[in-house]
Amino acid sequence: MKIAILTDIHEDIVSLEKVFHSMQNIDKVVCLGDITGFSPLFYGHKPDANACIDLLRKNADIVVAGNHDLFTARRLPSYHIMKRMPDNWYELTLADRLQMTKNRVWLYQDEILPKLSDKNMDFLQNLKEWETLIDDNRKYLFSHFFHPDMSGVGKWFPFNGLEIKEHLRFMKDNNCRMSFLGHSHPPGCIMVNKLLWTHAEEETIKVKMHHKAVICPAVTRGKHPGGYIIFDTVRQTLKPVYVNPGM
Repeated sequence: MKIAILTDIHEDIVSLEKVFHSMQNIDKVVCLGDITGFSPLFYGHKPDANACIDLLRKNADIVVAGNHDLFTARRLPSYHIMKRMPDNWYELTLADRLQMTKNRVWLYQDEILPKLSDKNMDFLQNLKEWETLIDDNRKYLFSHFFHPDMSGVGKWFPFNGLEIKEHLRFMKDNNCRMSFLGHSHPPGCIMVNKLLWTHAEEETIKVKMHHKAVICPAVTRGKHPGGYIIFDTVRQTLKPVYVNPGM
């Protein structure tokens, strides 16, 4: 099976259309979240959240929620690094949220909320924070970020396997061979094992037994090339496909 895995679109419909136009002989399409989330301070494209969601609803087999999608839909995360986020979180002032979180979570001060259609808002409100897929007796985990912060609401980025022990435990408890994540917008792919992380930009990356997770490149154009990856479950290879040069 060949799975196209894309993530971090941030309402960039032009780049998302390039992604789908480039796909050939793909069996499944998986989106790892952050369909929405546009700030003119970080992105130069013209945002169109409705067009992005429409395209994914029609073409993606699995879609999970990212932190920006939860913010757009005014949802609280089921998995997060804080002990408790109050039910009235989105009614609190920015100052109250800053004081409560000690600046440990994203607050989206510069983000422009999109005006979504009812069906697209309903789509975001019902996305799960993680999904799995089984092929050839191997189970794969898809989420926007690492457990216990599956949607990436917290301001933390682990840099080695010791910092993701809870995620590895979650994978073991759910009998998952490998995990695919977004959120970080890396150049190319980041291959994760229990101890060391390696940055891979090869045309084809061989997945080895010690690889536990893959952090995937963003679709939207940024300082790094934008694109997606193709995961061949039979050959156990990853192929990055770039549709945008870095800025």
